[in-house]
Amino acid sequence: MAGSVTDWVEAHIDEDAGFKAVGRSAENFLLIEDDKKAVHPVAVIGAKPMVQVADVEPVLAHAIKPEFVINIPSRSIWTGSAIDLVHAAPAGFGSLGDLGKAVRLGDLVGYRNKEFGFFERAIGQHSNVHQLTRLYDLVFIAHRKKGSDLTIALIDAYNLSAEDVRHARAQYGAFDIALKMSSYGSVTSAAQEAARSMGAEAMMFRDIMGRLGR
Repeated sequence: MAGSVTDWVEAHIDEDAGFKAVGRSAENFLLIEDDKKAVHPVAVIGAKPMVQVADVEPVLAHAIKPEFVINIPSRSIWTGSAIDLVHAAPAGFGSLGDLGKAVRLGDLVGYRNKEFGFFERAIGQHSNVHQLTRLYDLVFIAHRKKGSDLTIALIDAYNLSAEDVRHARAQYGAFDIALKMSSYGSVTSAAQEAARSMGAEAMMFRDIMGRLGR
């Protein structure tokens, strides 16, 4: 499986991406060369529907570590424990598009998705949050100093709908807050009602800071 998904990634690197595939390592990592002629090892895995620790352990067990880990298909959900293991390697993770961003930034190992990072920092630095645990790629548990823990699911939607909320519940299980990622658009009344029916709340980022404090 690993060979086939690695072949797929190699075949889908755009010629204008700013990097190119130049071969494979002994570990079957895809070797990519950036515009400065530096070569970076990239591991490609094929876990679905969820990326678990057991999926990333084999590619991180080699003496030579990858600088970045891609999973195909990109729609697979990454568990927080798998993400933590990759970051501890250290390595970056994400889609083929994320790899392109990491190359352009000049830091594959330290790459973090900008949107994920924004919410992770904002919630984790709240004065009433003493620890933030990543349950899945888009789900965090805010452990609060006062008040019970809150499980927060990030949802990427322009106008957050009831279907968006239900889809997140089907993907990730129960959560306390459905948080709309985009600052544009709105949270529809249907989304709020769908969340309430699950014992949860639906809100925008401007509302989450106050909610964490009470």
